[in-house]
Amino acid sequence: IYAKYISPDASDSNQKNIGRLFVVMVAGAALIVAANSSQAIVMLGGLAVAYGFQMYPALIGICYYKGFTTKGVVYGLIVGLIAVTLTDKTSAWFGVPWGAYPLTIHSAGWGIFFNLLTTFSVSKFFVESNAEKEMKEKKHQLLQAVTGLSKERKKKVKLAWALTLFWFLVGFGPFATIGNDLFSNPNSPSLWAPFGLPSLWVWQLVFLGYGIFVMWFLAFHMGMSEPIDPKKVKRQIT
Repeated sequence: IYAKYISPDASDSNQKNIGRLFVVMVAGAALIVAANSSQAIVMLGGLAVAYGFQMYPALIGICYYKGFTTKGVVYGLIVGLIAVTLTDKTSAWFGVPWGAYPLTIHSAGWGIFFNLLTTFSVSKFFVESNAEKEMKEKKHQLLQAVTGLSKERKKKVKLAWALTLFWFLVGFGPFATIGNDLFSNPNSPSLWAPFGLPSLWVWQLVFLGYGIFVMWFLAFHMGMSEPIDPKKVKRQIT
């Protein structure tokens, strides 16, 4: 908003400083809320995750899929945020009949569903100009040139996807319910095992370790944590 509407000619340094200022302001507001209402901070924390998830279409459009337009992503984001608000605990503020988490689906899921639906629809009906398409193509070519995987790493892409999807779906997704009573009966504390913990706790601890492994694999074996050589970028833009 600052760079586009308030100061379009702002330097990189100025934009960074403004960004830091707003981070401090938001962090200060969060501290005030946390100090005065523990219930509110829990609700806002849950909303933050669901709201943040709505940025995925923008990320997909920048890194992978060229079919998303700027208007599509913006309208999709707005609709996604509204959908999250109307399907989370905040739905009570608006008196909607379905309440929080309709059909036991988290608000992030409802948000991303309507977000992607809107993004695809708007992108299809509001076509970009040739100049915008050309600029987008150049950006994708730049990203591919400076961050593309080597031939050796491309062989591991399917494995990386499989490990990540398994983590998402089984670790903390819909199949996490398997852990409810896999190790012990949650209604019999005297039989909780191992470590005297409820079955679901053990399940989550196991997948915490698995998640650390997945992050390590993506960061080092797939190169997602490697810094990009500035010289490589400079060669592509000159």
